[in-house]
Amino acid sequence: MESKKVVVLALHDELESAYPPLNIAVGAASSGADVILAFSRSGVNILDKRYIPIPSEGIEYLSNAIHDFNVPTIHEMLEIAVEMGVQLYVVDLDIDDESNFIYPAEQVPIKWILNEAVSADLFVHF
Repeated sequence: MESKKVVVLALHDELESAYPPLNIAVGAASSGADVILAFSRSGVNILDKRYIPIPSEGIEYLSNAIHDFNVPTIHEMLEIAVEMGVQLYVVDLDIDDESNFIYPAEQVPIKWILNEAVSADLFVHF
């Protein structure tokens, strides 16, 4: 049986925006899909070792709720994704060698992601 292909594009780095692409990527990888997780200019901060997820104004309670329910952190979710074979990419960035990413990510143009999305069984962006 041929595996499914899933492309997930993370467009934002706010706390409430960081979890959905990671949840989809981990869920799809756990079902055996080949998963591409790409980060835009705003979403790429999730990959930074110094990233601190901050919720948007008005939903500050979310940080406490996530802590109270012992939800894995964003970086823990990213680690799970990488361990499951999710491929990481950053889109249209000029990243120097001094990037502080927690995991390596290949730089690709947005056109490459869109071409991958066309051939994917599922393409989502958050």
